[in-house]
Amino acid sequence: MPITRSLAASVLALSLVLPTQGGAQVSDYPSRKITFMVGFAPGGGIDTFARILAQALTEQFSYPIVIENRPGAASNIADRAVANAAPDGYTFLVTGNSLAINQTYYKNSGYSISELAPIAFSARDSMAIAVRADNPARSLGEFMAGAKSKAISFGFGGSSARIGSEYVFKVLGKLPATAVPYQSGAPALNALLGGHVDVVTGPIVEIFPQVQQGKLRVLAVTGPKRARVLPEVPTLREAGLAGIEVYGWNGILAPAKLPPEIALKVNAAVNAVVATPAVEQRMRTLGYEPFSLPLAEAPAFLKESIDAWARMIREAGITGE
Repeated sequence: MPITRSLAASVLALSLVLPTQGGAQVSDYPSRKITFMVGFAPGGGIDTFARILAQALTEQFSYPIVIENRPGAASNIADRAVANAAPDGYTFLVTGNSLAINQTYYKNSGYSISELAPIAFSARDSMAIAVRADNPARSLGEFMAGAKSKAISFGFGGSSARIGSEYVFKVLGKLPATAVPYQSGAPALNALLGGHVDVVTGPIVEIFPQVQQGKLRVLAVTGPKRARVLPEVPTLREAGLAGIEVYGWNGILAPAKLPPEIALKVNAAVNAVVATPAVEQRMRTLGYEPFSLPLAEAPAFLKESIDAWARMIREAGITGE
C-alpha cells in the first residue's frame, strides 16, 4: 500500500494549514506538561511506543510528557477524547492503524476524522503469519496447499489482524478458513501454541519473542519489505501473493485547528528523536521500523491508510459494528 504523493490534493479536509487560534502563544511552546493519550491498556505495543517517545521528547522539551491510557472500543474512546480536546498543543493522541480501520469498521465512532489532525508518523510494523514450530509447512505456499484439502482455523486478536487474515486466507488464498477471534494478541498466540487454531496473524512485535524461543515459525510477513528482525522470512509478494501489503503504523494526532507553528515544531521534534540511535535501537528491538514524514505529507499518508483498510474490509466481506 504505497503512499501516493498525488493524493495530497484530495485530502484538504485533513490539511494542517489552519489559522492560528486567537491568543495562542507558540514562541515559548511548550510551557507546561503535555499529555499523550493512548487508547490501549498499559504494556501493549502502542503504549510501549508512546512511552519511548514521551521519554525522549521530555528530555528535548524540558517539560514532562505524561501517558494517559483510555482503553476501550478499539481506541475510539481515546480518539474521541482528543478530538474534543482544546487545540493548544498539550493533548495528543498516540495511536496506530486501528484509527484508520475504525473509519470504515465502525458505523459511528463518536467523532469525525476531520476533528483530528495527523502530526507525525514514527514507526511501521508488518504483521507476521505464524504456525507452531512443529508444523510441517516450511513456507506459506506449503501451508496453503495443505489447507485446500483440510479446513483451517486462524486466530487473531484485534481488528487489523482479523482483516489481514481474512483477506490473505479467504480473498487471496480462497481457502475454507474459519476465523477464531480473541480479545488480544496474547490469547490468540496461546491458542496457537495449545493447538486450538492452525495459524495466527499478528504484529511482529508480539510474535517475535515466541520465534526467538523456538516455539513458532513465521511463514511470511505482510509488509512491503522483509522485517529486519526476520530477514529470512519472505513478504507476501515474495511468497506468491502479490497485490496486497498489510502493515501497521504508529503516529501522533492532535485536535484539529492546532496552530500550524506548533504542529511543525512537534513534527520536527518527533522526527528528530526517532532518528537518534538510542530510540531507533529500542524501536527495532520491539520489531518496529523507525519511520518519519514531513508534516505536509502526513494527511496523505493517513488518507491512504484509511482507503487501503476500507478496500480490504469491503473485499473480505467483513461487517463492521
